[in-house]
Amino acid sequence: MNRTIFVLGDSVAAPRTEDEAPMAGWGQKIEDLLAGPVEVANYARSAMTTRKYFTERFPAMLNRMKPQDIVLIGFGCVDHMIHNGTRYVPVPEYRELLRLFATYVHQEGGVPVLVTPMARYAFSAGGEVVNTLGDHPRAMREVAGRLGAPLIDLNRRTAELWAEIGPMRLRQYFSWVDAGEHPLHPDGSIDSTHVNHLGAFEVARIVVAGLCGLGVLDKADVYLDRLMEPPVLPPVSGEFTVQSPDAALYAQPLGAAPAITQPVPDVPVGPMVKLTGVCAPGTHYLLFFEQGHYLGGTGVGSAGQWSWRRSVSWTAGEHHVSCVGLRSDGGCSPVLEHRFTVLTEVPPPVVHGPADGAFAGPRPRFSGTVQRGVTKVVLMEGDVLIGATGVNDNGEWAFTHAHPWRSGAHTVDVIALFGAAESTPTPRTFKVVGIPEDSPVRALGSSRHACGEVCGHRPFTGDW
Repeated sequence: MNRTIFVLGDSVAAPRTEDEAPMAGWGQKIEDLLAGPVEVANYARSAMTTRKYFTERFPAMLNRMKPQDIVLIGFGCVDHMIHNGTRYVPVPEYRELLRLFATYVHQEGGVPVLVTPMARYAFSAGGEVVNTLGDHPRAMREVAGRLGAPLIDLNRRTAELWAEIGPMRLRQYFSWVDAGEHPLHPDGSIDSTHVNHLGAFEVARIVVAGLCGLGVLDKADVYLDRLMEPPVLPPVSGEFTVQSPDAALYAQPLGAAPAITQPVPDVPVGPMVKLTGVCAPGTHYLLFFEQGHYLGGTGVGSAGQWSWRRSVSWTAGEHHVSCVGLRSDGGCSPVLEHRFTVLTEVPPPVVHGPADGAFAGPRPRFSGTVQRGVTKVVLMEGDVLIGATGVNDNGEWAFTHAHPWRSGAHTVDVIALFGAAESTPTPRTFKVVGIPEDSPVRALGSSRHACGEVCGHRPFTGDW
């Protein structure tokens, strides 16, 4: 029987063209592992959340699906982004949408398989894999357990594989290249979310092995030899193959020292900060040190441009980095010294208004301050994202919602964002003075048809 494997998800699984190299999606590599009469229809697309996919793309997939077709439901790499109000999907809504995806597929005779989101290339300063996806992977596991639906815990399996490979090698699985290394990325590309073709194949092997382990695919449907081979251990990243890098610190300097444009010394940065800058003509590689200890390096583009991110996170506090350029004539540039401060924990915001326990009108104004360097403040009521606002240079912020609040008591959590890090919330409870939903005022106000714009007798409907 001919079957189709449908891949639903975001950019991590989506198919990629040659113009997007070296990026690849794990969904496009599944067919390389299939031997039987099974096709792959990769419906994953960039920037897709469960909410956006369910309302925009899911019906078209259902119209094509046949009974016994397999539907991989893999979302979460975008849904967790609390700093992006147009993409963030709170966990309760995420759970319900996953349930609806699986239910529709099952009712139409398909086989829904929930696939937790792939772990990112993110390591702590000590070399442990860091969870950057919040509670969304756990929420998907819970949905699968409640439904009794098949689950491939790709998040756990890739985290285990990333830990085995380690930070000095894992870069070779990701769409991460130095400036001048890839013709399509002259300025380099530091991408810790999307894999390259080698990484995509290894992730696809985890997925297909999971389908076989669940009994969703038969062994006759796959190339067992390709599936059973041990993972290809990627080579050590080039920055860690430099011979005696510390010798560059003591060489006779030639030419001009490199320049670091980001981060600037007096603005705090996050633990996964990217360094960028330029260097003099003739420089082909840069080396980075802290207290004489070699940290890594990067290639340089044809115009002297470069960008570099450390393979593990920085610890909190001030860092003093030394940077040396290697020249094509065999010499070394003068040493550049650069300082910056890393924040790993974000202090909670101070909320000035509304006052705790105070009464407010239907359009309460929130305001307060945050630690310098914080770029955004978000407001949550329960699991609902109310809104977000920027922060000025003095650390001040203010927010007023575009729509009036319902009357009664409200508790809002205010959270400061610093890069990918979130503060603990500062709660604020207040009471809105307004016309209750069941008040006769609203009924009286709606007893007539709405008057035209030129009429001054329009009834009061209870809204300000």
